[in-house]
Amino acid sequence: MSDQAVILSARHFPVLTTGAAGLLGRALARRLLAAAPRPDALRLTDLPDLDVTDGRAVAEAVRALGPRTVFHLAAWTDVDGAEAQPAAARRVNVEATEHVARAAAEAGALLVYISTDFVFDGAKRGTYVEEDAANPQSIYGRTKYEGEVRVRAIAPESHLVVRTAWLYGAGRARNFIDVVLAAARQGKPLRVVTDQVGCPTWSEDLAQSLVALVEANARGTFHACGTGEASRWDMAVEALRAAGLGVPVARITAAEMPRPAARPARAVLSAEKLARVAGFRFPPWQESVRAYVSSLRE
Repeated sequence: MSDQAVILSARHFPVLTTGAAGLLGRALARRLLAAAPRPDALRLTDLPDLDVTDGRAVAEAVRALGPRTVFHLAAWTDVDGAEAQPAAARRVNVEATEHVARAAAEAGALLVYISTDFVFDGAKRGTYVEEDAANPQSIYGRTKYEGEVRVRAIAPESHLVVRTAWLYGAGRARNFIDVVLAAARQGKPLRVVTDQVGCPTWSEDLAQSLVALVEANARGTFHACGTGEASRWDMAVEALRAAGLGVPVARITAAEMPRPAARPARAVLSAEKLARVAGFRFPPWQESVRAYVSSLRE
């Protein structure tokens, strides 16, 4: 985890958070609870506390709290499931985002919206910067990008769109690292793709970067992800090494493990803008993977 500790100042409260029980939500909630100037200055919501697809419920929740900052973390994140249920994915990633954005704008609050590397097609050889054109190749990517468009239109001067990638961390659902470690301990053969390259990102680091951006009064679009690049195979091998599991990992291509949704072949995000504006740099991705695996033993 990055040691660049930043505490959210009282001036950014009250704070409303959607998706607070999710992977990123849990990491962020701990930081917000520690920083809240008083208990009633923070509302952490998740289903069934707040149905973000219900515009009236969202508006009432925002009016009741009167937030200065809204972290909109709730999202449809089942990439393959979105291909089978596009309407449901759109309802959560687009329509609910519009509800939250409108309510935040009416309250005069900063809206922080989490997006994804899936807004890019993965064809760029270098790193993607915030100004690069989006070209999503999946239903998930398209709905997340449309969410970005709605946020910018509704709150042009008071938003943060934060794109991240390959998120892992402690939560209710198992992430990629959890699946790899569980399979290794059960003696299952490991076959991991080598031709999908991205930026592994620990939820703890991402939560800290969000706090840093808000504290720096940043606005606009930012990339926030682990430093460096890796294939899924690289990530699996690093996690196994950190866990002390000497298990062989077979290299395969994405074509050998077809999935319903297209993945960017190479979506490496540059987080230099975040470092320049907020003074926050993510640790090397290997360091954070090792820290996460170590935390599983605690």
